[in-house]
Amino acid sequence: MNHFVNNAKRSLRRMMGGSIIDIVCGLQILGVVTYLLSPELFGYLILNPALVVRGQIWRIVTFLAYPPAVTGGDAISFVIFNAIGIYCVRLFGVLVEQVWGRFKFNCYIISGVLLHAAVSVLIYLITGMPLPLFPNYLVYSFFFVFALMFPDMQVLFMMLIPLKSSWIAVFEGVMYIYSFVRGSLIDRIEILLSIALMGIFFGWLTFGKKGPVYQKKRSREFQKKTEKIRVVKNTHRCAVCGRTSEDSPGMEFRYCSKCEGSYEYCMDHLYTHKHVKKGEKPEE
Repeated sequence: MNHFVNNAKRSLRRMMGGSIIDIVCGLQILGVVTYLLSPELFGYLILNPALVVRGQIWRIVTFLAYPPAVTGGDAISFVIFNAIGIYCVRLFGVLVEQVWGRFKFNCYIISGVLLHAAVSVLIYLITGMPLPLFPNYLVYSFFFVFALMFPDMQVLFMMLIPLKSSWIAVFEGVMYIYSFVRGSLIDRIEILLSIALMGIFFGWLTFGKKGPVYQKKRSREFQKKTEKIRVVKNTHRCAVCGRTSEDSPGMEFRYCSKCEGSYEYCMDHLYTHKHVKKGEKPEE
């Protein structure tokens, strides 16, 4: 398993020299521009399972270009809201990447993309419904992940407004619940996929070899082993009378250099015992 993970890390480093969050934000900027200038061209970026099955597999990646804030206002407000959205996505994405490491964060994004594509295509093949899934809740999950990891940390939003991570988690949770109850079937599927993805990765980080649960287990096992060693090392036994340091706490025990073998004696028999030769047993 470790060999597979190491190979995967090397492969990802070769394929992506930079951070994947920069690629996501770059696609979102492309989506905002395309949405405003050429809505018809923007339609070629959406994850449409019926067209993916027909060979338009680039949609599996380009669906990340969907703008993070699709509003019904004018172009100026659309650009402003999406600029703030992309800024937040990159801010929290970079923070999560720094804590998890680039490999795990890249796995999180790639797994989310593949999970959305697989579920969308599977629903289409089973029901015939071409449900286009969008990446909004996937990228919004960066906020939730960061807030769950650091609930007491304070973040300066736009370098001005102090926000506590726990507030972000509450807001995100309320948004998820509201969208799940009042939203469409697509919203519900996207929310479930994002929650499942977060659960899988938190389980990996918690119960994996470098997670706190595994480390605590190793610590307990190490303590048990050291306690056994300590007991063995601190317990002395006389080879003649069988008296131990636990029986006589004040008694000294020493090894005899003239005996062939590792024999220890109490002070009563250290000078009176018969020296042991190879194959013999200690005698008084």
